[in-house]
Amino acid sequence: MQKKLRILLVTHYYSTHRGGVEIVAGKLAQSLCQQREINIQWVASNTDPLPERVEGIDYLPIPANNWIEKNLQIPYPIWGIRSLFELWGEIARSDMIHLHDYLYMGNLIAFFWAKIQRKPILITQHIGFIPYKNPLFRGLLSFLNRTLGKFVLQRANRVVFISEVVQQYFAKQVRFQHPSMMIANGLDGEIFFSVDESKRQLLRRESRFSMERPLFLFVGRFVEKKGLLIVQELVQRFPDINWVFAGWGSIAPESWNLANVSVFRDRAQSTLTPLYQIADLLVLPSCGEGFPLVVQEAMACGTPVMVGSETAQAYSRAAHLMVACEVEGTDVIERWSEKIQQFLGKGSTQTQLRTDVADFAREHWSWNKTAVRYCEIFEKELGIDLARSSYGEA
Repeated sequence: MQKKLRILLVTHYYSTHRGGVEIVAGKLAQSLCQQREINIQWVASNTDPLPERVEGIDYLPIPANNWIEKNLQIPYPIWGIRSLFELWGEIARSDMIHLHDYLYMGNLIAFFWAKIQRKPILITQHIGFIPYKNPLFRGLLSFLNRTLGKFVLQRANRVVFISEVVQQYFAKQVRFQHPSMMIANGLDGEIFFSVDESKRQLLRRESRFSMERPLFLFVGRFVEKKGLLIVQELVQRFPDINWVFAGWGSIAPESWNLANVSVFRDRAQSTLTPLYQIADLLVLPSCGEGFPLVVQEAMACGTPVMVGSETAQAYSRAAHLMVACEVEGTDVIERWSEKIQQFLGKGSTQTQLRTDVADFAREHWSWNKTAVRYCEIFEKELGIDLARSSYGEA
């Protein structure tokens, strides 16, 4: 009887928390279990309900205190000390440890436990430097990346980045054990897909949004890091555009009391697809987060995207298909307003752009392709052949 490869996956939250890092971790885990002889033990905070059961994935929720996120809007759960010792046994029973980002408390404990037990460690690093407006947060993150981040990433067996910008940021200060890799997040083409123009217009009419006015979309957490304060200024500058917000967070677009704002707080996965499909543009002036999954989802649905310049360069092969603008500086609102005016003036060329972004997403992004690349990492590090189910014996 063949023994399945046992991966211990550690994240700060489960995918039900709805943050990009944990959603990516869940999608990747599911794809790995579907493709190969792999079993995944997923350890994360118990602050949210467990994800739906998936064959091959077992859950170990850790008691955690989520005060920091609730009060400071920084997603950093504090795990109970006694519970962390459960990690020791889980690591002992695992063949490889997979951490999503180095900085979280549980991830750091898992890293040190794994080093003591000489278990191979793979880190998928999503986030580099975040230019928080608060100088204390900004300086602290920079210091941690230069010290703790450097220490951990240099000692991980393998390191994967989801964006070129984050990879380049850490490459300046980290000497990796093996050359780092850039592997873009995947995409579920059965959930996020484009429709022809007639179907799109039908969906627009059914949504009861104006057919004559442009419709711009924001998807993500309603927090400063995602650029909500920039978007608020743009909404006021462009009252003839309908602005749709899908997400959640401490900033409430409803409180702006603007007639051209609509807010959806319970949309996720397939329920987001119609919003992507009817939107004329996804607007996301976020910073310091690599290549957001919502950008890929929007493009897969044929929706052009307007993002920060750093986000556009995070996946340079698609940069020519994005509207890019800097998110810092005293004239940031003027620059974004000018870019929006230019986009609105393109008229008929927007139809071709919708086709181009959908074609690119379909060709380059799928969770199956992403999972295959991760399997290759497991095989190289452990000296096994998953395709032949040749990993050991029970």
